[in-house]
Amino acid sequence: MSTTIIDRMREHAHARPDTVAFRFLNDLAAAPQELGYRALWDEAAAIAHYLRAAAPAGSRIMLFFPPGMAYIRAFYGCLLAGMVAVPLYPPRRNVKSDRIIKVAQSCQSVLALTTESELAAVQAAWDEQNTEGLALRFQAVDAIAAVPGQAPLEPPARDPNVPAFLQYTSGSTGTPKGVIVTHDNIAANARHLSQMSSGGPDDIFVNWLPLFHDLGLVTAVLWPVWMGTTSVLMAPAAFVRDPAIWLKAISRYRGTMAGAPNFAFELCATKIADADLAGLDLSSLRIAYNAAEPVRAATLDKFSARFAACGFRAEAFYPSYGMAEATVFISGGDAAALPIVHTVDQRALAAGRVQMVAAGHPDATRIVACGAATAPHDVRVVDPETGREQADGQVGEIWFAGPSVSPGYWQLDEISSATFGQRIAGSDSAYRYLRTGDLGVMLDGQVYVTGRSKDLIILHGRNYYPQDIEASAVAAHPALRAGYVAAFSLDGAAGEQLAVVAELEREHFRSADPEQVVAAIRRQVMHDHEVAVGRVVLLRPYKIPMTSSGKIQRRQTRAMLLDGTLELLAESEQAPQAGAGEAAATPTEAALAAIVRQALSLQAIGVADNFLALGADSLAIAEAAGLARQHYPQLAIQQNDFFERPTVRALAQWIDLQLAHQASRRAPATELETIEL
Repeated sequence: MSTTIIDRMREHAHARPDTVAFRFLNDLAAAPQELGYRALWDEAAAIAHYLRAAAPAGSRIMLFFPPGMAYIRAFYGCLLAGMVAVPLYPPRRNVKSDRIIKVAQSCQSVLALTTESELAAVQAAWDEQNTEGLALRFQAVDAIAAVPGQAPLEPPARDPNVPAFLQYTSGSTGTPKGVIVTHDNIAANARHLSQMSSGGPDDIFVNWLPLFHDLGLVTAVLWPVWMGTTSVLMAPAAFVRDPAIWLKAISRYRGTMAGAPNFAFELCATKIADADLAGLDLSSLRIAYNAAEPVRAATLDKFSARFAACGFRAEAFYPSYGMAEATVFISGGDAAALPIVHTVDQRALAAGRVQMVAAGHPDATRIVACGAATAPHDVRVVDPETGREQADGQVGEIWFAGPSVSPGYWQLDEISSATFGQRIAGSDSAYRYLRTGDLGVMLDGQVYVTGRSKDLIILHGRNYYPQDIEASAVAAHPALRAGYVAAFSLDGAAGEQLAVVAELEREHFRSADPEQVVAAIRRQVMHDHEVAVGRVVLLRPYKIPMTSSGKIQRRQTRAMLLDGTLELLAESEQAPQAGAGEAAATPTEAALAAIVRQALSLQAIGVADNFLALGADSLAIAEAAGLARQHYPQLAIQQNDFFERPTVRALAQWIDLQLAHQASRRAPATELETIEL
């Protein structure tokens, strides 16, 4: 019978009980939290006992946790109990999103786990968003303890094909899809990862990725336990606030494996100060996987050059490709070789074929190999129209087969049948393939991801559906023509950026102020999705490409924008820079203005300027919140405080009130206050 992740955890709990399974860093100055393999089993077992008494076997349990040990205990508690974990980030108040409600409807969960510190806020956010009146019980795992004399926990019946967890895709206006990940999928992908990367029990993982996201969950929570090694964790906000903390943790704990989307390596190469390089030793890093968004050759070069003096070897870079429907990893390169990069003609690539050119060619672009799959997995490039395999160098859709592939989407049979279980036309292979929706080419057995046949937008490792962005843009201003907006990603100097192309209504296109329309689109998209629009283009009516059936042609719009054939009415290629504006009038306003300028890379900002309208995305806000916490350590300033009060003045007034409240609580009582009335 197949070995499961539960079997591996129990084996390590007995064979190496005191080995640290997880180490969580709040910062490098404080002592880390540590959880050994025996303690992990015991604490997960206590949660499992509770769950078995609270819900029927196989129930879906929603997990609302900030980064930390509590999430790990709860996740493994679900697996030990025979429940289906549904990892999610805690909902936030005053943030417009019904995604959590749609996930609850989809998985039909009646129980959610969180921490005592988050319980009140999570319940309040749920109540605010629960317009459907769904019943959901909340339980803080901190309050669950082992009962004296309780019988040892017996793991659930060993069926590796039952769901272990549901990984829900992004999406706000559409129905989120829950990818079913079975115990068999987990085991197969763990073996696949270990084969590709030559991973073993002596490896040390160092990770800041969100644990509710497939890449963070598998590489930081599941794979290390499969191998019986140590996973060093930190909160994503800690990395965004100070990217050096990730590299310093690798140096301190002699990390051998670490990884993130491409933007994180770009952030390290450009944001880390020279002073932070002193004493930094990255020579232990054997695998630096770059995954979850397109891998940029320029970023590999920049990071390698910047940190070569710190012992980083360019051979450690491990460009990879994967997705939730494949558990996580599909392909990866040679763990001991330099990444393979080719310079090709961009126009030829857009036309569907690889044509090698010299670096100085006017249409040169570089593509990075994302390796190959290991048996019994198989990756191919297929013509998406005919279903036939493409020849080397011909662009097609990437298809993937093997035991890592999910059985489908939770209770979405029709959508699942169109995505999973496909056969290659004209082939007698027994493999059934997952259609990834991504475009790529095969060259000498290596897969190169070149684009997306589906319109999904991936920015900073996070997925966005274009129809969601488009709906927000249309709602931003009455001059915009409903149904005639296209959202897609563009390649920018520092990575991919979001672009929105929108038509104006006939009666408005002459009278509307383009700057106001552009600003409104930026504000609305930021408010709804916490992502900055890098480029906004306005068109006259009937200028956006449409199909004969009246659908927006996003890829055609993108191509015309890039080749200059789209007739533009107005364009804004980057977030507007604030002018001097109204000057700071208080010390708090001055301090916050400096923080926001640094986080947003602005020359100046007025205290009444809305910084969300100035291009602040969730990364910039996270950095600003971290800087604010450093400046005001007595206040627990969070990202949401910036989103709720998006001007320096509003945020400064709130901070001053919090400081005054704290001071009044510390002040001695006056004579009047001590009189009993």
